[in-house]
Amino acid sequence: MITPVYKNIEYLNEFYLERSLPNKGKLLVNEGEDVFSYTKVGYSKNAAHEMIIPKNLKFNPKLRSKKFIKSGDLLAFKDTTYLFAPFDGYMEEKNGGRFLVKHQEDFWLLSGISGLVEKIIPSKSCLIRTSGYKIKFFETSVKQIEGELKVLPNPSELLEIDFMQRYVKNGIGQIVYTGDYLRKSLLEKAIEIGCEGVICGSCDRETLLFAKQNNFFVGILSGFGRIPTHSKVYELLKHFDSKFLIVRENSKDMFISSENLNKNKNTLINTSFVFLKKGMDVITLEYPYYGWEAEVLNIESTVVSVKIKKNNEEIKLSTSVLIALA
Repeated sequence: MITPVYKNIEYLNEFYLERSLPNKGKLLVNEGEDVFSYTKVGYSKNAAHEMIIPKNLKFNPKLRSKKFIKSGDLLAFKDTTYLFAPFDGYMEEKNGGRFLVKHQEDFWLLSGISGLVEKIIPSKSCLIRTSGYKIKFFETSVKQIEGELKVLPNPSELLEIDFMQRYVKNGIGQIVYTGDYLRKSLLEKAIEIGCEGVICGSCDRETLLFAKQNNFFVGILSGFGRIPTHSKVYELLKHFDSKFLIVRENSKDMFISSENLNKNKNTLINTSFVFLKKGMDVITLEYPYYGWEAEVLNIESTVVSVKIKKNNEEIKLSTSVLIALA
């Protein structure tokens, strides 16, 4: 019986990604040019931003002669209310009020993927054709992120924070795979050292809510509770350690490009489905086996016999509650 099911891992032989500058700037690449993950494709100035100092607060007198203000400096206060600078900038007075104006710096846009520049929109963006892997998240806290993938070696819970400190000394620009289960204490450590985000096999809803409240990216691969990262997903993440990954807006997929692109446009059609076969590894979506890995034993119409790998139990499930680990 030919039975299609959804794939958890998908190889895209042709994929287009637009890389855009935050403001009008200058692109450094041309159509037909090869780019790699860390190619600088353009630059612009960060968007101008200013914050008004409320007039009901007393301005910090120590800053009167200070032209440049650092993030964290005390700006104003009243009784037990304190206002600190959220960014570096300059103090300006206009229209009878005080404003902290953000210091503008060059923003460098990286390609993030290996591929071929297909189209240029001058001063704005470039369209890159690439190929690579798409891995589906069960849930995410933030809808868009990009950065360098750092894979920790699945430590025990007692060593998690120690491993984080040892392998990720400076988390800036890094999205860290932390292991099968994400505890809130480890999430707090990731935020503290400046990581862009974390990826885990599973976590509880309270931890995910904490990430949302802090506008911090958490990508859950398997589900809520204590569900391990599926073996094929973990092996793929290890293979792409230190590579650039992208999660696009309104998507629950991460994309990591492969290093080699077939420059002849592919005729194969990207598909999110695969036909079930005997011996194939799948993920079950039915309780009490939700998120567990299983092996296909037999296929009968829309009912599939599988063996749960965790305890070798043999059960029958509908194809509608299976995802292929392909």
